[in-house]
Amino acid sequence: MKKLLLVMQFWDGDKESAMRVARFIADLESKHSEMADFLFVARFDALHHLETVQYVAKKFNVHTAVSKRRGIGWPGGCNDLFFGAMDWVYSQAIAKKIPEYKAAMLLEGDSCPLCPDWLRRLSENWDAAKVKVYGPLIEKPPHVNGNCLISCDLEFLKWLTREKGGCSPQGGWDYLLYRDFVRRGLANAPGMRSWWRVPEVTQETYDQLLKEGVYFLHGIKNDSLSGLVRERFKV
Repeated sequence: MKKLLLVMQFWDGDKESAMRVARFIADLESKHSEMADFLFVARFDALHHLETVQYVAKKFNVHTAVSKRRGIGWPGGCNDLFFGAMDWVYSQAIAKKIPEYKAAMLLEGDSCPLCPDWLRRLSENWDAAKVKVYGPLIEKPPHVNGNCLISCDLEFLKWLTREKGGCSPQGGWDYLLYRDFVRRGLANAPGMRSWWRVPEVTQETYDQLLKEGVYFLHGIKNDSLSGLVRERFKV
């Protein structure tokens, strides 16, 4: 069975929060994961946090990479970090230096799973969707949020990293590539949400998200949600 590849992208500005999320994801696993491996991707000018890499390695097979692309700022830096990450995955895959993953789950420092079984649900939903891109859709403007699943099908990755190879620094890649993703196969993920810069998640909001079947939220800017998850599931 092919695994997912969890891809934590970071730069010095969000490194601390990204490492907290990575450790939290490791804490959610009761044993070494059979569902996913983990990839840390640092921006070209950032260093890996070795203590966190070692911590996460207790629960996941771990890879590390440094993006070769030189973009900085928003959205150019974010775009280059994404393309640098996916280029690494494609290059390593065609060289057979990493396993054949079914999809890469892109993560950032404001990502947060809502329950311990999120990986199982994410993996099953990806299999059922049968698309190339799967994540929380935003209506205005129409795009899929960058915290999403990207197919590791080699033909698709070749198109993304070699034929497309990048995008304008005038907009985020998840918006600029939206029409291409639709043509190649994109689906909304009902179990995922993307909110704009959420300062805090309350118990009431968390309970409602669980009631709606949500298992992953992007946009939370502090540890309030992970704290609620830890308390509820005794993590």
